[in-house]
Amino acid sequence: MRRLFYVTFGFIIFFGFHANAQGNIHSPGEGGVFTANRLAGLKGNSSAGYAEEYDLGNNPSAMNLFSDLRMKFARLGEEVNLTLDDIDGTIYVDESFQLGALYHNGVVFKRMYARYDAYNDEIELRTSPNAETTRAMVKNEEYSCSIQGNEFVFMEYVDENGAIVKGYLTPMVRGREYVLYQKQLKVFKEGKLAKTSLDRPFPHRFLDRTKYYVSIDGGTPSYMKTKKKEVLSVFSDKDQKEVKKYMKDKRSNVDKDIDLLNLFAYANTL
Repeated sequence: MRRLFYVTFGFIIFFGFHANAQGNIHSPGEGGVFTANRLAGLKGNSSAGYAEEYDLGNNPSAMNLFSDLRMKFARLGEEVNLTLDDIDGTIYVDESFQLGALYHNGVVFKRMYARYDAYNDEIELRTSPNAETTRAMVKNEEYSCSIQGNEFVFMEYVDENGAIVKGYLTPMVRGREYVLYQKQLKVFKEGKLAKTSLDRPFPHRFLDRTKYYVSIDGGTPSYMKTKKKEVLSVFSDKDQKEVKKYMKDKRSNVDKDIDLLNLFAYANTL
């Protein structure tokens, strides 16, 4: 009975995408580093000698990214043949696949190798670190994943624009009243061409960004700026005085992860 459950469950939770059908293009560890090889696969450019087709997970955003850039340069009257080598960095928090645990409603049901695609907000899964087939975990609030102690929970939250969205958040501090969540992002930064020989060009690149969200008394997590005034406003009136005193005594810098985590851990003791 249990075996039947897992087989059925596997069809529900995963949908696959082939990172390397033949195992001779996408070398282990290449991951989200943007290379010419991956460009050929992404564009379906078999004339380049890479007939195998593969992609970056559920990655229409990568295709849209290149289309938008080409259109922009075209409007500027510039002809630019963009390749994935033109982008520095990676879409992953960690390139390597690490052994992780998959949860259904908080209960572990399977262990697989996983990594987090912070550009597409997606968990990628493999049966082994060097497996040829990579699968993406379906985005559903019943399922979560833990990778090296970091939990990725798919949930509803309020973003910085006040819109209710869904995505993966990582709980950093859990308490009776306050839960602090972190979201790691990869943000695309457009490069800058050198207009003269004296100018310094900057390549297209992915930059690391971190955002924080807070849930109060079990409510929907909401975006929080890491500014002293903004952080203080999160806490209830009865806690603000003690939190403010703690920040002064500890010389807390809410721009630092460790100080922010310690602050919320303290607030949950009040």
